[in-house]
Amino acid sequence: MNKDFFEFLKNSKQEIFIEAEAKKDKMSKFIESYNNNYSETINFDTNGICLLGDVDKWGVELRIYFNNINNIPDYWKNRMYKNKKYRSDEFNYRLDDNELVRYLFNKGYRIGYN
Repeated sequence: MNKDFFEFLKNSKQEIFIEAEAKKDKMSKFIESYNNNYSETINFDTNGICLLGDVDKWGVELRIYFNNINNIPDYWKNRMYKNKKYRSDEFNYRLDDNELVRYLFNKGYRIGYN
């Protein structure tokens, strides 16, 4: 399934945005791991890092924002939804899927604009 979405992105040639959202303790661990795995130097101020306050979140949530859904695989079409909040002035659709985003990281996508 992840490969299908990756191919969809390659073929659609669209700009996407990847965001990580978490409480500070979980985000610290994510940033350290991300920087080590992808030779990056992101921090709490990086565009795409969203720190949460005192909310009921157990871990890091990874999201993809995008606009073009032409030829999106059915599996992902059924999992995406209309983006109504964060970055809704830029991106019409959103997917929340940690496994998919990690797959995209391994294919060269990064936190922020791609």
